[in-house]
Amino acid sequence: MAQANEGLLYQPDERPPHPAAFLQGFQHVASPMAAMVATVSVVALAGSQAEAYFSWILFAALLVCGLGTMLQTMRVWQVGSGYPLILVAGVPFLAVSVSALQSGGPALLASLMVASTLIQVVFIARLSWLRRLLTPLVSGTVLMLMGATLVLVLLRRLSDLPDGVPSYIAPVLVGVNLCLLLGLRLYAPPSWQQWGLVACILVGCALSAAWGIYDVSPAATAPWIGVPTPHWPGFDLSFGATFWALLPGFVVVYLATTISSITDGIALQRVSWRRPRATDFRVIQGAHNLDAASNVVAGLVGTLPIWLSPGITARVAVSGVASRWLGIYGGLVLVVAAFSPKLFALVIAIPTPVLVSFLLYLMTLLFIEGMRTVLREGLDGKRAAIVGVSLWMGIGFQEQAIFPELLKGEWAVLLSSGMTAGAVCVLVLSFLLELTSARRRRVNLPLAMGSLSQLNDFLDDAAARAGWNAASSVRLRSAGEEALSSLLADSGSDSGRRLVVTARRVEGQIELEMTGASGGDNLEDRLAFLEDDPDSDNEREISFRLLRHYATSVRHRHYHDVDVLTIRVSPVP
Repeated sequence: MAQANEGLLYQPDERPPHPAAFLQGFQHVASPMAAMVATVSVVALAGSQAEAYFSWILFAALLVCGLGTMLQTMRVWQVGSGYPLILVAGVPFLAVSVSALQSGGPALLASLMVASTLIQVVFIARLSWLRRLLTPLVSGTVLMLMGATLVLVLLRRLSDLPDGVPSYIAPVLVGVNLCLLLGLRLYAPPSWQQWGLVACILVGCALSAAWGIYDVSPAATAPWIGVPTPHWPGFDLSFGATFWALLPGFVVVYLATTISSITDGIALQRVSWRRPRATDFRVIQGAHNLDAASNVVAGLVGTLPIWLSPGITARVAVSGVASRWLGIYGGLVLVVAAFSPKLFALVIAIPTPVLVSFLLYLMTLLFIEGMRTVLREGLDGKRAAIVGVSLWMGIGFQEQAIFPELLKGEWAVLLSSGMTAGAVCVLVLSFLLELTSARRRRVNLPLAMGSLSQLNDFLDDAAARAGWNAASSVRLRSAGEEALSSLLADSGSDSGRRLVVTARRVEGQIELEMTGASGGDNLEDRLAFLEDDPDSDNEREISFRLLRHYATSVRHRHYHDVDVLTIRVSPVP
């Protein structure tokens, strides 16, 4: 039985009281906003751009990310996720953005953004093709890499305070905030835990103000409303050698951030409901379609590349609030901050140790969530080796400890992020494992009950090749029949639809993958419902019950183009 998420206060389809939702939305975007400011300022400075350019791209980034965050809470056609995902101008793009600005200015940066986004759109549209690579092993490892590499960056900023401040202040701020977060997590009821991050910010700012390091004087003199002078750079359409030299770096970073946010989105769906649901990859595709559209808009208005902020799963786990209203109010805070220099100044004045303390806590939870994802389907020797090597590769490149003297030019840009290096490593090793696994056999059938005899012949052949006895062959045929029956009950009979069935041996079992068109309920969710409600007398549940009886495991993945049902069957002893 799937374990219920008892600490969850609000699911995505539930609404907290408006005052609480606003405060939750504020804490939802406070740290991403601060990170966005730091990224934009570093890029503008390192790219040798004027102050007017900095003011404009910061305003445009806040506005585009705020509107995009609000739109993420909706699902219109194939755009939007229906979850409180945050769009930010991301740190992973810092190095490639600076290279573009130094080489060709803002116009070249805008052209590279739009070109890379088109590749991202194709990648997301064909996500189902990569289903054998984007496994829980890959997803969990990338989540662990995200947590581990960001912790390394954060630890270096624990003592980041102005000159002349006593050295004991930073440890005290970090220690108080971590004790507060842990105390609420360990001993407080869920209704109190949701305010952990807000309490962390308020207590940290109060202590900082008492020591005179929370400087609000810029906010006091800043206007309530202000809009910078527009600074639209246009596009560099010459497509010269510089464009083609920098494009691979942009594409790699876009795809690496997409893969990491896919894994975060998978984990988010698991922690956002009281009764865990199967992953709906249409949510992932919708989220990244909106992300891609936001990147096109960001390129048009001349700001920096945008991605889905990491750590949302950890923030939901800490607060117990997954309501879409977090995204609505959080996006509204970003929009207001874009037009209100006073609010913006108050947020960016929060001392670094205050922000770092709860970010460390969130990244710890993100690492643990990645570990759970890896372990969900078992961890044999081969998978353990892939996870271990990928982790130390990511950490090694993050710390520039792996042959730093050999990494020059574009290689240094591509591998400067440990998350990117580790993600590439786990993908390559997973691909090699898939490539060297037992060969899949396949058959293409009409999605209709009349295909049962052909399906049975195919499954008998698979059982014979595996050396299974007659009883095991009957179990395999029975599982295939009930899977076909369940798909038909779910989608209805349609002579125009096709079903592609593949079979291979995996760890003494036979894995069947049925790829076809359906559009109803997720069968994996339906099986979990039967476990929660064993007395249900709905006749439609008969096939689901039989499928649960014959199959060792069932995974059902919805995409916009196809549905994929994967079942594993063990032989009869």
